[in-house]
Amino acid sequence: MQTKVLIDARDLTRTFGTRLAVDKLSMRLCEGELLALLGPNGAGKTTTMRMLSGLLAPSTGSAEICGHPLGKSEAANAAIRAQCGIAPEAAGFYERLSARDNLRFFGGLQGMSSARIEARSKLVLDRFNLTARADELTGTYSKGMKQRLSLARALLHEPRLLFLDEPTAGLDPLAAADVHQLIRELKAAGVGIVLSTHSLDEAEMLAEEVLVLDTRTRFQGRAQALGRTDSVVIEIRLSAPPALAFIAPVGVSVTAMGALHWVLAVDDGGRIADVVRELLRIDAAILSVSESHQSLRDRYLSLFGKP
Repeated sequence: MQTKVLIDARDLTRTFGTRLAVDKLSMRLCEGELLALLGPNGAGKTTTMRMLSGLLAPSTGSAEICGHPLGKSEAANAAIRAQCGIAPEAAGFYERLSARDNLRFFGGLQGMSSARIEARSKLVLDRFNLTARADELTGTYSKGMKQRLSLARALLHEPRLLFLDEPTAGLDPLAAADVHQLIRELKAAGVGIVLSTHSLDEAEMLAEEVLVLDTRTRFQGRAQALGRTDSVVIEIRLSAPPALAFIAPVGVSVTAMGALHWVLAVDDGGRIADVVRELLRIDAAILSVSESHQSLRDRYLSLFGKP
């Protein structure tokens, strides 16, 4: 069976007055896939999710979401919203209502029948371990409990496309691990997910593709590709300073050179042999030569000019 495309966006742009929030964003997401949005605060991640879920019209560009043209009519946008579940960073519950009554209210906004709301509420409250306190006011809930209730609300109407904005923020490690397992289950069931996160580990663990934003796209592709670079870092440790000067071979640059600890960058792993030959030429007292590739964190920071 052919996998269905849930998001097909081309050159989406959003401005607020003279401020450019998102610049010519293009992306594609299929059933059962997760796209992680990465970027600093104010990079346009939340604006992107609000556009793609039909809550905010793009200034220019086009997209089809779950087979419906974005922004072409209110009917099309309503059809998009009916297919989308959203767990925003700020939960936005009515704190003088119980968790169960909040779900009833938001289920009604989705056009769900009372019987379906009750059945689905029971399932999602159980799934997020909230049943015992479902009839208490949400104003008494901790941040972590509100986060879990936000996920329950997002899944209430069984959406095909899920937008998660920092879903594990404020959760303890066990609760965060439970959310990660839920995400895996949803992907296996064919739900498409757009995840905004500041956790590079979370993105690398869960996403088929990452999109690094800073108003415009800085990187788009597999998480493994973001973490990989053609440059290799070589660390050399010596037991004594060499008597002769080290001459860097072609394709090798010196990043740091202390008395007994050197860091070199080579443009190709094959250059390592050239480095070792030069060390032997100067009769260096070598303790170790080790290599490493840039981590996902290092590569991400380098996109923004950070060491």
